[in-house]
Amino acid sequence: MPKRPEQLGDIRKQKKQLIMDTALELFAENGFHATSISQIAKKADISKGLTYNYFKSKDDILSEIMEQGFNQMWDNLDINHDGVLTEEEFIFFIHENFRLVRENVHYWRLFFSLLLQPRVSETYASSYKQQGEHIFKMFYGFIANSGSKDTESAMMAVSSMMEGAFLSLVTVPGTFPTDKLEDAVVKNCMKIIKP
Repeated sequence: MPKRPEQLGDIRKQKKQLIMDTALELFAENGFHATSISQIAKKADISKGLTYNYFKSKDDILSEIMEQGFNQMWDNLDINHDGVLTEEEFIFFIHENFRLVRENVHYWRLFFSLLLQPRVSETYASSYKQQGEHIFKMFYGFIANSGSKDTESAMMAVSSMMEGAFLSLVTVPGTFPTDKLEDAVVKNCMKIIKP
């Protein structure tokens, strides 16, 4: 019995995700440069030709991995999509991203280790900056409208605190109780934003 178009679409999505998950693991373990399409295909247990059916190159795979990771994080920011960040949305963003990391520590550990590789970070720094420009504007507006005396410094401190907390969760899990760390991040971000 032939498969329906939606079944074929689901299979295609699953295969593509399998390739990306396998590539993420290999990129994190061996380094982006040391990993080949052949290695990805072999570990995913699919043919090299099929891999090229989904992705033009390993750079293409990397690009989709990075976009997927950033989107998972940033999709929780402006829930009503009005371009204005409220305090409730900001706090929701922090809680949702803690939940994302807690629920899939392995994925985020691999993602952050990949992001820290020199060529990867250099390649995606400008792309990340461009993609995140509207997000940074929302953050900036939220912090400025919340009464911060030095919006730029507050934004750097808040961003660094959140990134540091997420890195702590994936690199040295258990160092701090997750719920207490999450509460401390929310509390201290708000102290910085609303002095």
